[in-house]
Amino acid sequence: MSETKKRRLAVIDTYFPWKLSGFRYWESYEIWKHRPDTLFFASQLNSDEFPAKVFPFSQFQQVAEEEGITDVYCVFLNLTLSLLGHPIAPGSNASLNIRSFLDQNHIRLHSTLYPGGGLNPFTPQEHILLAADGCETVFSNIREVLEVATKSKHVIAAVNTDHYSYLPKAEKLPIELVFCAHNAPRKGFDMLVEAFNQLDLDFHLHLIGDWENQLYKLQNPNYTFYGPLNPAELLPIYRKSHVFMNCSVPDEEALDGFPTTSASDAMSTGCLLITTNPRNDTYFVQADTDYLKVSSSQEIVDYLNWIKTDLSSALQIGVNGAKKIHEYYSCQANVPKKLACMFGSNEKVSAGFHQIPD
Repeated sequence: MSETKKRRLAVIDTYFPWKLSGFRYWESYEIWKHRPDTLFFASQLNSDEFPAKVFPFSQFQQVAEEEGITDVYCVFLNLTLSLLGHPIAPGSNASLNIRSFLDQNHIRLHSTLYPGGGLNPFTPQEHILLAADGCETVFSNIREVLEVATKSKHVIAAVNTDHYSYLPKAEKLPIELVFCAHNAPRKGFDMLVEAFNQLDLDFHLHLIGDWENQLYKLQNPNYTFYGPLNPAELLPIYRKSHVFMNCSVPDEEALDGFPTTSASDAMSTGCLLITTNPRNDTYFVQADTDYLKVSSSQEIVDYLNWIKTDLSSALQIGVNGAKKIHEYYSCQANVPKKLACMFGSNEKVSAGFHQIPD
């Protein structure tokens, strides 16, 4: 029996299974599809459906020993440092320390360090290095990790491109806009409001997330407010929308990745992304070709008015962006790549690219 076959993975999460977590849910789902003997643990169990049993974290050591776990995977800096016994990042939890158990049982730890989860623009490099030193493999999509942790591998946050499949947009008014984010200063809601209040009734906004205490700022009445939505509820809104709005700015908690998970999901369906791209990320998607970059509310208004006058050209940028998402961001492709890094080249890696018509 090969070494790869002998090894067995456990995934540890915090609040799980939780569909609203986006890429974390879909990534775990894809891991289960490729390695159905994977065991899943959560420090706080949620009731969303999931194809495998999810154990409470309190049972990890007993179950891991009984089931022969050789590898553990987790996401975010604060959880990684907690598991390693260094609860120093925002949101860390000292009660999750399993460092001695991992060492005693020669269990390898693998981690993805994405923005948020205790990783913000002010995170000391020492915290990143401490996490990386305790891991066999580190994945990330941001420079502050990739340039500091020499063992880190560039893997983008996963999009379920099977669920958020591409669908051509209707070339008709009104221009359907969508803004989907949880309520936080870094989401740039005020920039969105300042732009939207200048638009005429040829534009309609779908507002998704916990923004009920901010609705008073909207003077333009042509919007629909939904509150938080799950992936099944999001899909029909993304499919009928022309433009996804992302107005991210840095705050004290985090600097959003680019594109954000919600933006990537919407782009996968063909939405044209208008974004501040505060990281000036140029790894895969390119401004003017795959999305439109803005730095002010007035630039948003100018671009939206151009879109209204030349919707066909604008939607082609959305198609370009969708192609990039399906090629580089698909969890159907990226999860096998992660597993191959963790378990060796014998792990099956599929292209996971879904052709989108020109």
